[in-house]
This record gives sequence, C-alpha cells and structure tokens, in this order.
Amino acid sequence: MIHGRIGPFVALIALAALLGACAHQSSTVVTDVQSTGQPSRGFSNILVVAANGNPEVRRAVGKALTDQIVRKGVSAFYLADDNDVLSWDNPAELRSQLLDIATKGQYDGVLVMSLVDKKHHENYQPETVSYIPDNRDIGPTASMTYMERSVQPASFKRSVEYVIQSTLYDGTNGNAVWRALSRTVDPDSLDKAAREFASVVAEALDAPLGQGGSQ
Repeated sequence: MIHGRIGPFVALIALAALLGACAHQSSTVVTDVQSTGQPSRGFSNILVVAANGNPEVRRAVGKALTDQIVRKGVSAFYLADDNDVLSWDNPAELRSQLLDIATKGQYDGVLVMSLVDKKHHENYQPETVSYIPDNRDIGPTASMTYMERSVQPASFKRSVEYVIQSTLYDGTNGNAVWRALSRTVDPDSLDKAAREFASVVAEALDAPLGQGGSQ
C-alpha cells in the first residue's frame, strides 16, 4: 500500500525555496529516469502532490503538472491551497492522510514531487590583463609594433540549482513504478519555474502515462 512508501519522499526539503530565487535565466532538465516496477494496471486518474507545506508552491507546481498530464488524456487532480489541514511537517501522519485521499478519490496513481537538494554555486573570475600586438602599416611609425592593453574586469556570479525528485506510485499497491530527477537552475519566479518543470517532467512521464491512456 502507499501507506509505508511515500514518507521518505514527502519529508524532504520544502519546495518553498523556489520563492526566494532571483536570477536572469532559468532552465530545467531531467537528469535521470528510472522505471522501478510494473503497475498493476494502467493509469487513468492520478493524484498529483507537491510535497510542501506552502500552499502557493503546492498550487503552482501541482496545477502546472496536472494541466500537462490532462493534456495527455489522463485525468489528474492536485492537492492545493485548500489542504492546509494536512500534516505537511509530520511524514507519518501525512502519508496516512494521502493514502486516505487516494483511496476515497479512487486514484490509480499518485505522483509526488519533492525537493531533494539545493546547491549554491559561486564563480569568481579575477581581473585579467592581456596585450595584443598592433602593427602600424602607414605613417612614420609603420615599422613599429605596439602592444594594445586589454583589461577584462573581475566578475562574480552566483547560481542556485534545485534538484527535484518526481515519483509515480501505483495507487493499488503503493509501489513506486517510476522516478525522475530534474534540475532547475536559477528560476526567475515560482510560476515560470513550475510551468517549465511541469512541461519537462510530463514529457518524461509519457511512457508510464501512455499505458493508462491506451487502455
């Protein structure tokens, strides 16, 4: 059952860190995809869970990925801001609550997204000075070679990388049947990062979702 398996993933670091990101350009790529088992049946109704206590994050990430799944012809529902009653800070209680929601809603799949790592990268480039030969071809100094001085100012760049794990569970027996790790670098905003993340992950999900859509 889902009861004993979702906990290790929903208890990971909050996705709310995305709210504090500030950068000029963002990108999301899937770095690893694993099929971990065979579902007991195809997926036609999926519960989408952004494992986070912040309702804004749950809504943005959950809705974006749900919309992408629905576009693939699979019914999906996300836990949003109206679920503050859930025990987001208590993994044992939360997994029991999620199982109850999945059972009552007759979901055959549960898709959980969790932030597993947040990395800060700093790159400092000191000032560099170079000299470029400049040959004069005309005038009284035509036979002389000058050295043009070129200065590259010092620069300092910060970058933030978020690694998110998405896990698809079989709603019948709770087994994890699919996992993917994705990397998002320097998101401009929560909404933009959520949309880009959802598009990339939904494409990676195409194979397991296709099983449900074809049955």
